[in-house]
Amino acid sequence: MYKRNKNHFTIATIAVISMGITSGSVMAGGALGVAFDAGNFDPSMSNITNPYWPLTPPSGVRTFNYVGDNDDECVINKISIDQGATKSDFMPPYDTIVAQVVEDREWLVELGEGEECDESTPTTNNNLTELTLDWYAQDIHQNIWYMGELSQSFEDECGPYPGTGDPECFEGSWEAGKYGPDMEIKAEPGIVVPSDAPYGLGGEPLTPGTYYMQEVAEGAEDMAKILRLNAPITVEDGVFPGEYENCRKVKEWTALEPGGSVEHKWYCSPGPGLVLIQGIGGGPTESEVLMLV
Repeated sequence: MYKRNKNHFTIATIAVISMGITSGSVMAGGALGVAFDAGNFDPSMSNITNPYWPLTPPSGVRTFNYVGDNDDECVINKISIDQGATKSDFMPPYDTIVAQVVEDREWLVELGEGEECDESTPTTNNNLTELTLDWYAQDIHQNIWYMGELSQSFEDECGPYPGTGDPECFEGSWEAGKYGPDMEIKAEPGIVVPSDAPYGLGGEPLTPGTYYMQEVAEGAEDMAKILRLNAPITVEDGVFPGEYENCRKVKEWTALEPGGSVEHKWYCSPGPGLVLIQGIGGGPTESEVLMLV
Protein backbone atom coordinates (compact mmCIF):
# COMPACT_ATOMS: atom_id res chain seq x y z
CA MET A 1 0.00 0.00 0.00
CA TYR A 2 2.94 2.29 0.59
CA LYS A 3 3.50 3.79 -2.86
CA ARG A 4 7.21 3.01 -3.07
CA ASN A 5 7.22 3.15 -6.90
CA LYS A 6 5.25 6.35 -7.25
CA ASN A 7 8.02 8.92 -7.27
CA HIS A 8 5.63 11.86 -7.36
CA PHE A 9 2.62 10.50 -5.47
CA THR A 10 2.98 12.74 -2.43
CA ILE A 11 4.71 15.85 -3.80
CA ALA A 12 1.81 18.22 -3.36
CA THR A 13 0.91 21.33 -1.40
CA ILE A 14 -2.53 22.24 -2.69
CA ALA A 15 -4.56 21.59 0.47
CA VAL A 16 -4.78 23.95 3.42
CA ILE A 17 -5.17 21.63 6.38
CA SER A 18 -5.30 22.01 10.16
CA MET A 19 -4.99 18.96 12.40
CA GLY A 20 -6.38 18.73 15.92
CA ILE A 21 -4.84 16.59 18.64
CA THR A 22 -6.95 14.05 20.50
CA SER A 23 -7.02 14.20 24.26
CA GLY A 24 -5.17 11.60 26.30
CA SER A 25 -1.98 9.73 25.57
CA VAL A 26 -1.39 7.32 22.72
CA MET A 27 -1.23 3.80 24.12
CA ALA A 28 1.59 1.52 23.00
CA GLY A 29 0.36 -1.22 20.71
CA GLY A 30 1.95 -4.36 19.36
CA ALA A 31 2.06 -6.40 16.20
CA LEU A 32 -1.31 -7.20 14.65
CA GLY A 33 -1.32 -10.98 14.90
CA VAL A 34 -4.05 -11.72 12.36
CA ALA A 35 -2.88 -14.62 10.23
CA PHE A 36 -4.18 -15.13 6.72
CA ASP A 37 -6.91 -17.79 6.69
CA ALA A 38 -8.67 -18.61 3.42
CA GLY A 39 -11.62 -19.83 5.50
CA ASN A 40 -12.25 -16.24 6.60
CA PHE A 41 -13.24 -15.17 3.08
CA ASP A 42 -16.59 -15.49 1.35
CA PRO A 43 -15.83 -16.57 -2.24
CA SER A 44 -19.15 -15.12 -3.41
CA MET A 45 -18.35 -11.66 -2.02
CA SER A 46 -15.56 -9.42 -3.37
CA ASN A 47 -16.89 -6.00 -2.31
CA ILE A 48 -14.65 -3.79 -0.13
CA THR A 49 -16.99 -2.29 2.49
CA ASN A 50 -14.63 -1.47 5.37
CA PRO A 51 -16.03 1.95 6.50
CA TYR A 52 -12.53 3.44 6.63
CA TRP A 53 -11.86 2.59 2.98
CA PRO A 54 -15.12 1.66 1.20
CA LEU A 55 -13.78 1.06 -2.29
CA THR A 56 -16.42 -0.96 -4.11
CA PRO A 57 -19.45 0.98 -5.37
CA PRO A 58 -22.92 -0.55 -4.91
CA SER A 59 -23.06 -0.76 -8.70
CA GLY A 60 -21.09 0.53 -11.66
CA VAL A 61 -17.78 2.38 -11.35
CA ARG A 62 -16.43 4.64 -8.62
CA THR A 63 -13.45 6.99 -9.01
CA PHE A 64 -11.29 8.86 -6.50
CA ASN A 65 -9.06 11.72 -7.70
CA TYR A 66 -6.19 12.96 -5.54
CA VAL A 67 -4.59 16.22 -6.66
CA GLY A 68 -1.62 18.27 -5.54
CA ASP A 69 1.06 20.57 -6.91
CA ASN A 70 4.74 21.20 -6.40
CA ASP A 71 6.16 24.36 -7.94
CA ASP A 72 5.43 24.05 -11.67
CA GLU A 73 4.18 20.43 -11.65
CA CYS A 74 0.73 19.02 -10.97
CA VAL A 75 0.26 15.50 -9.62
CA ILE A 76 -3.04 13.77 -10.38
CA ASN A 77 -3.78 10.30 -9.04
CA LYS A 78 -6.96 8.63 -10.25
CA ILE A 79 -8.19 5.45 -8.53
CA SER A 80 -11.02 3.65 -10.34
CA ILE A 81 -13.06 0.66 -9.14
CA ASP A 82 -15.40 -1.32 -11.36
CA GLN A 83 -17.68 -3.54 -9.27
CA GLY A 84 -17.47 -6.28 -11.89
CA ALA A 85 -13.66 -6.30 -12.16
CA THR A 86 -12.29 -9.09 -9.96
CA LYS A 87 -9.31 -11.46 -9.86
CA SER A 88 -9.47 -15.03 -8.58
CA ASP A 89 -6.71 -16.94 -10.37
CA PHE A 90 -4.23 -16.82 -7.51
CA MET A 91 -1.85 -19.64 -6.67
CA PRO A 92 -2.71 -22.01 -3.78
CA PRO A 93 -3.43 -21.46 -0.94
CA TYR A 94 -4.97 -18.22 -2.23
CA ASP A 95 -6.93 -19.76 -5.12
CA THR A 96 -10.27 -19.50 -3.29
CA ILE A 97 -9.94 -15.72 -2.87
CA VAL A 98 -11.92 -13.29 -5.04
CA ALA A 99 -10.19 -9.90 -5.05
CA GLN A 100 -11.46 -6.51 -6.16
CA VAL A 101 -9.37 -4.99 -8.98
CA VAL A 102 -8.48 -1.34 -8.35
CA GLU A 103 -6.95 0.67 -11.19
CA ASP A 104 -4.53 3.41 -10.14
CA ARG A 105 -3.24 5.91 -12.72
CA GLU A 106 -0.80 8.72 -12.02
CA TRP A 107 -0.06 11.75 -14.17
CA LEU A 108 2.61 14.40 -13.77
CA VAL A 109 1.61 17.56 -15.63
CA GLU A 110 3.96 20.49 -16.16
CA LEU A 111 2.16 23.76 -15.53
CA GLY A 112 2.57 26.86 -17.66
CA GLU A 113 2.67 30.39 -16.31
CA GLY A 114 -0.63 31.26 -14.65
CA GLU A 115 -1.98 27.68 -14.85
CA GLU A 116 -3.38 26.15 -11.67
CA CYS A 117 -3.35 22.59 -10.44
CA ASP A 118 -6.82 21.25 -9.72
CA GLU A 119 -9.24 18.50 -10.72
CA SER A 120 -9.74 20.11 -14.15
CA THR A 121 -6.05 19.94 -15.12
CA PRO A 122 -5.92 18.03 -18.43
CA THR A 123 -4.30 14.60 -18.47
CA THR A 124 -3.07 12.68 -21.51
CA ASN A 125 -1.18 9.48 -22.28
CA ASN A 126 1.92 11.62 -22.81
CA ASN A 127 2.05 12.69 -19.15
CA LEU A 128 0.91 9.37 -17.66
CA THR A 129 3.75 8.19 -15.40
CA GLU A 130 2.39 4.94 -13.93
CA LEU A 131 -0.50 2.49 -14.29
CA THR A 132 -1.13 -0.04 -11.54
CA LEU A 133 -3.74 -2.75 -11.02
CA ASP A 134 -4.03 -3.45 -7.29
CA TRP A 135 -5.85 -6.52 -5.94
CA TYR A 136 -7.63 -6.25 -2.59
CA ALA A 137 -9.76 -8.81 -0.75
CA GLN A 138 -11.84 -8.29 2.39
CA ASP A 139 -12.29 -11.03 4.98
CA ILE A 140 -15.43 -11.66 7.06
CA HIS A 141 -14.13 -9.34 9.80
CA GLN A 142 -13.73 -6.45 7.27
CA ASN A 143 -9.93 -6.54 7.24
CA ILE A 144 -8.71 -5.52 3.76
CA TRP A 145 -5.89 -7.72 2.49
CA TYR A 146 -3.40 -6.73 -0.21
CA MET A 147 -3.11 -9.63 -2.67
CA GLY A 148 -0.69 -8.07 -5.14
CA GLU A 149 -0.27 -5.55 -7.92
CA LEU A 150 0.72 -5.24 -11.57
CA SER A 151 2.54 -1.94 -11.85
CA GLN A 152 3.95 -0.42 -15.05
CA SER A 153 6.07 2.73 -15.23
CA PHE A 154 6.10 5.08 -18.23
CA GLU A 155 8.92 7.32 -17.07
CA ASP A 156 12.39 7.70 -18.57
CA GLU A 157 13.34 4.69 -20.72
CA CYS A 158 10.00 2.97 -19.95
CA GLY A 159 7.74 5.46 -21.62
CA PRO A 160 5.70 7.02 -22.91
CA TYR A 161 2.44 5.06 -22.74
CA PRO A 162 1.90 2.24 -23.77
CA GLY A 163 5.51 1.68 -22.72
CA THR A 164 8.35 -0.48 -23.95
CA GLY A 165 7.30 -3.74 -22.31
CA ASP A 166 10.73 -4.09 -20.69
CA PRO A 167 10.42 -6.26 -17.54
CA GLU A 168 12.32 -3.61 -15.57
CA CYS A 169 9.42 -1.23 -16.23
CA PHE A 170 7.21 -3.55 -14.15
CA GLU A 171 9.49 -3.43 -11.12
CA GLY A 172 7.53 -3.69 -7.87
CA SER A 173 4.82 -5.93 -9.31
CA TRP A 174 4.01 -9.01 -7.23
CA GLU A 175 1.28 -11.57 -6.64
CA ALA A 176 0.43 -13.57 -3.53
CA GLY A 177 1.68 -17.13 -3.83
CA LYS A 178 4.25 -16.43 -6.56
CA TYR A 179 8.01 -15.99 -6.42
CA GLY A 180 9.67 -12.83 -7.68
CA PRO A 181 12.09 -12.71 -10.64
CA ASP A 182 15.03 -13.83 -8.47
CA MET A 183 13.04 -16.81 -7.11
CA GLU A 184 14.09 -15.97 -3.55
CA ILE A 185 10.87 -14.90 -1.82
CA LYS A 186 7.35 -16.22 -2.26
CA ALA A 187 5.00 -13.26 -1.96
CA GLU A 188 2.54 -13.20 0.94
CA PRO A 189 -0.45 -10.88 1.41
CA GLY A 190 -0.78 -8.48 4.30
CA ILE A 191 -3.45 -6.22 5.76
CA VAL A 192 -3.66 -2.72 4.29
CA VAL A 193 -6.67 -1.46 6.29
CA PRO A 194 -7.66 -3.43 9.39
CA SER A 195 -11.12 -3.60 10.88
CA ASP A 196 -11.94 -2.00 14.24
CA ALA A 197 -12.27 -5.61 15.40
CA PRO A 198 -9.59 -7.34 13.29
CA TYR A 199 -9.98 -10.69 15.10
CA GLY A 200 -13.78 -10.63 14.93
CA LEU A 201 -16.41 -9.69 17.49
CA GLY A 202 -15.22 -10.42 20.99
CA GLY A 203 -11.56 -10.36 20.00
CA GLU A 204 -8.89 -7.84 20.84
CA PRO A 205 -9.74 -4.38 19.43
CA LEU A 206 -7.47 -2.27 17.28
CA THR A 207 -5.36 0.12 19.38
CA PRO A 208 -3.00 3.03 18.71
CA GLY A 209 0.51 1.75 18.25
CA THR A 210 -0.61 -1.42 16.47
CA TYR A 211 1.65 -2.18 13.51
CA TYR A 212 1.34 -4.66 10.67
CA MET A 213 2.93 -5.86 7.43
CA GLN A 214 1.04 -4.86 4.30
CA GLU A 215 2.83 -7.43 2.14
CA VAL A 216 6.04 -9.42 1.92
CA ALA A 217 7.39 -9.85 -1.61
CA GLU A 218 10.59 -9.51 -3.58
CA GLY A 219 11.39 -5.82 -3.52
CA ALA A 220 8.32 -5.00 -1.41
CA GLU A 221 8.14 -5.14 2.38
CA ASP A 222 5.71 -2.42 3.33
CA MET A 223 4.56 -1.68 6.87
CA ALA A 224 1.97 0.46 8.61
CA LYS A 225 1.32 1.66 12.14
CA ILE A 226 -1.80 3.12 13.72
CA LEU A 227 -0.85 6.48 15.22
CA ARG A 228 -4.34 7.53 16.34
CA LEU A 229 -7.79 6.02 16.10
CA ASN A 230 -9.88 9.17 16.50
CA ALA A 231 -7.70 11.93 15.08
CA PRO A 232 -9.78 15.01 14.18
CA ILE A 233 -8.86 16.79 10.99
CA THR A 234 -10.18 19.80 9.09
CA VAL A 235 -9.86 19.70 5.31
CA GLU A 236 -10.40 23.07 3.65
CA ASP A 237 -9.94 21.91 0.08
CA GLY A 238 -11.20 19.07 -2.01
CA VAL A 239 -14.56 17.48 -2.69
CA PHE A 240 -15.20 16.68 0.97
CA PRO A 241 -14.19 19.83 2.87
CA GLY A 242 -15.17 19.90 6.50
CA GLU A 243 -14.30 18.67 9.96
CA TYR A 244 -13.82 14.97 10.55
CA GLU A 245 -13.71 13.60 14.09
CA ASN A 246 -13.37 9.86 13.55
CA CYS A 247 -10.25 9.42 11.44
CA ARG A 248 -7.44 6.94 11.67
CA LYS A 249 -4.04 8.50 11.30
CA VAL A 250 -1.73 5.84 9.86
CA LYS A 251 2.00 5.87 9.21
CA GLU A 252 3.20 3.86 6.20
CA TRP A 253 6.78 3.08 5.15
CA THR A 254 8.87 0.38 3.54
CA ALA A 255 11.17 -1.81 5.61
CA LEU A 256 13.56 -1.95 2.65
CA GLU A 257 14.41 1.76 2.98
CA PRO A 258 15.42 2.50 6.59
CA GLY A 259 15.26 6.22 7.15
CA GLY A 260 13.51 6.69 3.82
CA SER A 261 10.32 8.55 3.00
CA VAL A 262 7.19 8.04 5.07
CA GLU A 263 3.52 8.64 4.33
CA HIS A 264 0.87 9.68 6.82
CA LYS A 265 -2.70 8.91 5.78
CA TRP A 266 -6.07 9.87 7.22
CA TYR A 267 -8.90 7.35 6.79
CA CYS A 268 -12.20 8.89 7.90
CA SER A 269 -15.49 7.20 8.77
CA PRO A 270 -18.27 7.89 8.07
CA GLY A 271 -17.18 9.51 4.85
CA PRO A 272 -15.20 8.80 1.69
CA GLY A 273 -12.44 6.88 3.45
CA LEU A 274 -8.94 8.08 2.55
CA VAL A 275 -9.16 11.88 2.38
CA LEU A 276 -5.56 13.01 2.89
CA ILE A 277 -2.03 11.76 2.21
CA GLN A 278 1.07 13.48 3.54
CA GLY A 279 4.57 12.69 2.32
CA ILE A 280 7.16 13.15 5.05
CA GLY A 281 10.67 13.58 3.69
CA GLY A 282 13.79 15.58 4.33
CA GLY A 283 12.12 18.83 3.30
CA PRO A 284 8.75 20.39 4.04
CA THR A 285 5.68 18.21 4.46
CA GLU A 286 3.93 17.63 1.13
CA SER A 287 0.23 16.77 0.93
CA GLU A 288 -2.29 15.37 -1.48
CA VAL A 289 -6.04 15.69 -0.99
CA LEU A 290 -9.10 13.95 -2.35
CA MET A 291 -10.54 16.40 -4.87
CA LEU A 292 -13.16 14.57 -6.89
CA VAL A 293 -15.26 11.40 -6.64
